[in-house]
Amino acid sequence: MASVISYTMGDYATTLLKGNSDPAATQAMIQKVTQMTGLDPEFVKYSGGRLETRAYLRETWREQGKLGSIYDSNVTSYDPFPYSPNQEARDPILASIIAPTTTAMVNFITQTVGWKIDARYNALSYQVNQAWNRDADLRKGSATQLRQAVAADPKLRVIIAHGWNDLSCPFMGSILTVNQMPIMGDPTRVQVHEYPGGHMFYTRLDSRLALKKDAEKMYSIH
Repeated sequence: MASVISYTMGDYATTLLKGNSDPAATQAMIQKVTQMTGLDPEFVKYSGGRLETRAYLRETWREQGKLGSIYDSNVTSYDPFPYSPNQEARDPILASIIAPTTTAMVNFITQTVGWKIDARYNALSYQVNQAWNRDADLRKGSATQLRQAVAADPKLRVIIAHGWNDLSCPFMGSILTVNQMPIMGDPTRVQVHEYPGGHMFYTRLDSRLALKKDAEKMYSIH
């Protein structure tokens, strides 16, 4: 992925800034994005090389009639509405885990814990989700507070962990955020690590062990 990251932060970003002032650079960008993603050249062309997440997840598996999950783009399910202009199906991961997760949690709460209640258990509450405050100012809070915490505690070390295929929390967002932070002492105090897998990459044994190794190394330095 090193070459992908390098291109994203270099020629790709530069070409986007140029806009329509450099048609040759735009054409080169579209060809590069097509090569890197394996998508239909026409789709990339009419997207201007700017791939919206959900459009990508439909397009990359379209020939197979499937959808990719935003939480792990390699996890798919069949698209029941392939001709709809918008995705109407639920996310492949969420759609497949709601029933078994609900069954397991209800059994754990009522049988193992022994807490009896008549209320309905929702593994994922869409009512709560719709009430989520997505104000842009709130999303800036964690980065601001991270800077303040690193400044206040000179011994604090941080690992920000991502799965390569997680498009709900793209790793490049953290890389760009950390790159904008001032260096406060050791430049390795705040690190971004990526691992094979998606949003819950730690469900993969190798990725979980890799994260454990990185955490142990950070802890030993502290």
